Amino acid sequence: MFAFIFRHPIAVFFALVLHGVFAAGLIWETFDVDGVMRISVDDAETQETTQITEIEPLKTFTVDSALVKEQLAKIKQDEAEKLAEQKRLKAQSLEEKRRLEQMKKQQLLEQQKAEQQKRIAEAEARKANEAKRLAEIERQKSLAEQKRAEQAKRASEKAQKEAVLAEKKREEAQKQVAEAEAQRKAEEAKKLALQKKIEQQAAEKKRLEAEALQARLRKEQEDAEREQQQQIAAAEAKKRQLAKQRELKNLRETYVSSIAAKVKDNWRTASNVSEKAQCVLSITQTPAGKISGVSVEKCNKFADKQFIKDAKNAVYRAEPMPAPPVEELFERNIKFVFKP
Repeated sequence: MFAFIFRHPIAVFFALVLHGVFAAGLIWETFDVDGVMRISVDDAETQETTQITEIEPLKTFTVDSALVKEQLAKIKQDEAEKLAEQKRLKAQSLEEKRRLEQMKKQQLLEQQKAEQQKRIAEAEARKANEAKRLAEIERQKSLAEQKRAEQAKRASEKAQKEAVLAEKKREEAQKQVAEAEAQRKAEEAKKLALQKKIEQQAAEKKRLEAEALQARLRKEQEDAEREQQQQIAAAEAKKRQLAKQRELKNLRETYVSSIAAKVKDNWRTASNVSEKAQCVLSITQTPAGKISGVSVEKCNKFADKQFIKDAKNAVYRAEPMPAPPVEELFERNIKFVFKP
């Protein structure tokens, strides 16, 4: 009910107005013109009219009947239009439903037709596969027959080859027997010749060994004589070497003494130096006797700083240094003990 009121509020409003008008008309007819309401009461004895208390009439409102009719007609027209629209929508819905059902039926028919065609295609495919399988079986049988024929042919050819090979082997065996016999005879002859040759070689070997023994003895004697001569020559050479070394040693001592003497000749000092003062001087010189460096080593306790300084100055004043008596005695670094 409330759903109907919410869907048609205008129609409900005018229906309430119409009912109010009808109720007002009924109330109006109940009262007379002077505002007194009379009620007839039938009594079996008195049959008289009783006047009741006057009451104030109800307040009403005026309603235009033409407007009400117009509104009612409009409501009916709206209701009719709505009903027509509902019928049209219902018909459209039924039509759409019918069309959808028709489409579903059509799709179902097409699906059934496609499935039937698929089944036919699958049957054709199975038939083709079966035919292909049978053809493959026949091909395999043909290949097997061909293979068996080829195997039989190869077996026959192999048997023929083996027979030919056996004959060749037999002939080869006979040939080998003959060759072996010939080889045996040849080896026997060779063996006899070899034995004879060995005997000759043995005799030759004895002769050669005797000659080799004599040659070895001669060589040993010659080697002993040569070694003795080499020992004598080595002893002489060693003697000469020792003599040369002694000579060079003496010459070197003379050479170093000449350097020390020249340095001593160039000794100059202004201080009182102890006669016991001494140092080892290490000089570096060039082949021309030029001094390139002087250092003082291992001085005793009597050599003071002034002595060391004057010793170095004496070395520089003594250049050029004396040349060695032989060139091979030249030494770039010379050490000697210097005393004033």
